[in-house]
Amino acid sequence: MAHPEGSIVEGYLAVECMTLCSRYLNTIKTKFNSPERNYDGGVIESDGGLTIFCEPGKSLKGSSPDKIDSHDLEEAHLYILKNCEEIQPFLEEFSQIHSEASQQSSDVEWNRQFISWLQKKVAELYKHDDSKIITDLLSLSCGPLPYVTRFKGHIVNGYRFHVQEYDKYLKTQNCGVVVVSETGEEQKHMNYYGELTEVLELQFVGERRVILFQCTWFDVYDQKKGVKMDEYGFVNVNSRRCLKINEPFVFASQESQVFYVIDHSNKDWHIVQNVQPRDYFDILEKKDDDLEELDNSTQMKRKRTH
Repeated sequence: MAHPEGSIVEGYLAVECMTLCSRYLNTIKTKFNSPERNYDGGVIESDGGLTIFCEPGKSLKGSSPDKIDSHDLEEAHLYILKNCEEIQPFLEEFSQIHSEASQQSSDVEWNRQFISWLQKKVAELYKHDDSKIITDLLSLSCGPLPYVTRFKGHIVNGYRFHVQEYDKYLKTQNCGVVVVSETGEEQKHMNYYGELTEVLELQFVGERRVILFQCTWFDVYDQKKGVKMDEYGFVNVNSRRCLKINEPFVFASQESQVFYVIDHSNKDWHIVQNVQPRDYFDILEKKDDDLEELDNSTQMKRKRTH
């Protein structure tokens, strides 16, 4: 006769034994001390250089380096420069010097003038200071190499992202992205929803690398035909309306993940569902006045006893 209860007990006993042993075997990899599936490697400590070259993340299924369109390469370089914290003082200085000329020149001319000015500025600094951060600035100002590595996915911030082309063959969905950006003079927060199309690794001189996500963005400016809030408080986006602005790039570390549910009453519209990263928990940090008073009184008693 079968004895399921005994089998369950034996199985549970085996798990308990393995758990106990694994606590004393720190040097051996077990399922109890292994990193979780979407672990991105953690924060990489900067060695005095640019933080942009120390972003956490783990790329999935890469290809051999191949050429990228020159226009896309220029747009990617500009995005990196304008969103790098250490470049902001140079941007402000250039804007002050060329304040009058910037009103007459187009955005394309202004961007090219800034890159040319930045290269000369950093090269001059490098003559008197060859520290790590100046060396990184010199490499960044010179621009990325004309070859990029494309990946099918990337793990960052506890999320596992897949590019749209690879994602469509899977039963799961991992290509939905959202970026929170500050817009307007009042710096209001705005969510940009889209889909991941490319994961690009840009290479700079000195084996420096930056991971960028290339995305298609839904039209979130049109509050009627592009994005809307339904009666239940869920955000809905029109999958057939995309932004026409040419700003497809974003840092991988800036992304969060969303899931799009098709609205069967209108298949052009997708309902946005936010995704919670694995092993990430929203803990309500609320102070309990009674516990705080008890803790303070306990500390006072301890002081009096010494």
